[in-house]
Amino acid sequence: MARSVVTGAAGFLGGAVAHELRRRGDEVVALDVRRGPGITLADVTTSGDWEKALDGADLLVHAAAVGMGGVGELTPVRAGRPTAPSSVTTAQMRRVLLGGTATVLDAAQRAGVRRVIHLSCVSALGEDAPMLADESAPVGLTGEPRADAIAAAEQTACAAAAHGAPVTVLRVADAYGPRAGRWTLWPVLLLRAGRFVLVDGGRGLLSPVHVDDVVSALTAAAAAPLDVVAGRVLHVTGPAAATAADFFGRYAALAEVRPPRSVPARLCEVVDAVDRLPNRSSETKARRPGLLRGIGSALLANVDPRIRVDLGPLTIQDLTRTGTVSGRRIAELLGWEPRVDLDEGMDRTGAWLRDRGLLGVTEPARRG
Repeated sequence: MARSVVTGAAGFLGGAVAHELRRRGDEVVALDVRRGPGITLADVTTSGDWEKALDGADLLVHAAAVGMGGVGELTPVRAGRPTAPSSVTTAQMRRVLLGGTATVLDAAQRAGVRRVIHLSCVSALGEDAPMLADESAPVGLTGEPRADAIAAAEQTACAAAAHGAPVTVLRVADAYGPRAGRWTLWPVLLLRAGRFVLVDGGRGLLSPVHVDDVVSALTAAAAAPLDVVAGRVLHVTGPAAATAADFFGRYAALAEVRPPRSVPARLCEVVDAVDRLPNRSSETKARRPGLLRGIGSALLANVDPRIRVDLGPLTIQDLTRTGTVSGRRIAELLGWEPRVDLDEGMDRTGAWLRDRGLLGVTEPARRG
């Protein structure tokens, strides 16, 4: 029986991976700082007893992350009320994404783990990625804290691989589906509250990939000869790109609400800039940003000034991309291709949302 360890196993992708590894018969140790069924509590940003779980492991999947807009970061969404921002700070993102990755890789090397798969994200490519960007596209600093932390963590994994560690990086595209926060739960709840908007007409290009395809890509990489995948960065994306208008319009149809309105990117940037203004006192924190947000929202054409424009954990850059990513390398090396197109993926996602009480009721539930 293979022995696998998954970090971030209470999260979206980590949880899906742990479930699939158990289903195929692996002995799985699921690590996370959050409690949950089958979870072993562990903070992988610091050394501790959790490292013993790595001894004799055949596979380590490093999926621990914060600041990704997951279910654990979901704040209450109500019509007519500002949505509280995530409490995750830039320092926390760096500590978990970068520091945690370094700690986990060091522990894996000492424990002699046979294979490591590090889950990264296409956000590492920044907003200027070309059309059908492959794995040779440059990864560098963008000034956006989340993207930069993801890129730094990925580079840490690649550096370990360059020194002989058996590490493969899977750079995952816009993953959606059951239990997805960033690309599913957040936009659905915001749409139902009448708060989500498209940017610049929703012409931006997304690279949606259903969680079931992400899991199948990972298991394919885990089963491949180590000399084929070690030291590699592999893109995991869906069958086809989609515009933001098409993607989020499907959620609106599932929720039986009007398609999201569109606002110009430049005006969204005004609201976003106001959100990030420094606060000098508790009184300023209570009054100044709220007042300016109201002014910024009032400037937006065809948007009720009482309702703040809200993209949840998504950024303007996420919704205005002009490029997509290529999955050619993983197809050539592993013979893996995505099987869940957007029609099927939205059918599966809609069934899960409906089962969780997130569609067809006045006040949606928030069960994960």
